[in-house]
Amino acid sequence: MRSIWAGLTGALLLLGLATASWAQNGLERFEKEIKPQLELKNFSYGSGAPLGSSGFVLNDVVAVVPASAATGDKESTVKIKKVTVDELDFERLTKDASPEDSPRFAKLRLEGITGDDDLFAALKPYGVPNVPVDVALDYRIDTAAKVLHLNNLEMTLRGQASIALAMVLEGISDKTNAASAKDDGRLRSAKLTFDDKGLLAKVVPPLADAEGLKPDDVVKTALASIAGFAAPQGPQTLQALDAIASYIADWKAPKGALTLGLKPSKTAGVDDLDKIMMPNALTDLFGFTATYPGTRPGAAKAGK
Repeated sequence: MRSIWAGLTGALLLLGLATASWAQNGLERFEKEIKPQLELKNFSYGSGAPLGSSGFVLNDVVAVVPASAATGDKESTVKIKKVTVDELDFERLTKDASPEDSPRFAKLRLEGITGDDDLFAALKPYGVPNVPVDVALDYRIDTAAKVLHLNNLEMTLRGQASIALAMVLEGISDKTNAASAKDDGRLRSAKLTFDDKGLLAKVVPPLADAEGLKPDDVVKTALASIAGFAAPQGPQTLQALDAIASYIADWKAPKGALTLGLKPSKTAGVDDLDKIMMPNALTDLFGFTATYPGTRPGAAKAGK
């Protein structure tokens, strides 16, 4: 009887320890499992709070990146006003996790990113102010079906522009690497949205000047290329091209965001790109769409 009680007590103790581990909140797991792995000279934050078992919020984050060739052999400091992690695949981010197994899901937002690295001032010569950057990532890999759902990958240069990508890729698992994704991935759908708030008006003139051209000449060349491609296309393809041509023509002051979509009639891969020049393949095979509030009918062929 004594041995039975000893075994039962041991089992209950193990169960209690496991339950205590499961009960750790997201912030505690970050501190214990992720923070020690950060290859930074220093990492601190003003305040933090848990969001359930796999999420957390950090405010006033300061990260000091050690000097290296990538940083010009000098330290750099990155500050983030707020980090919100709704969920994170902690199991795949621990030091004991296999490097071949990618994190299966993540949903997070980084708000108010600034830094003293040259990268943050890369657009300053073009008249773009050094403003905070916001980044959002939301994805999940269906390991059984081998499908990647990229719900949102968005970067915003505050007051200047934002770009957001969403897509569904088949043939992608948690063991797929960058090299194999090119061959194994098949596109089911994709959406790209670019919302310009004045970035193009600042950047295009100096870029054109560097090539010895006038901005209008660059725009005319782009519109001429679209007109050449549009010549043999049908009404549905022309409608999408009208949106793109209108947006390019409005580069100084766009009338809203340009949204591009892909939804192939069957999943498409890299090897299908050779069909893109076929008349109407853009819409019939790839399900291409383009929308822009300032679309002008006939704009695609006007550049001719």
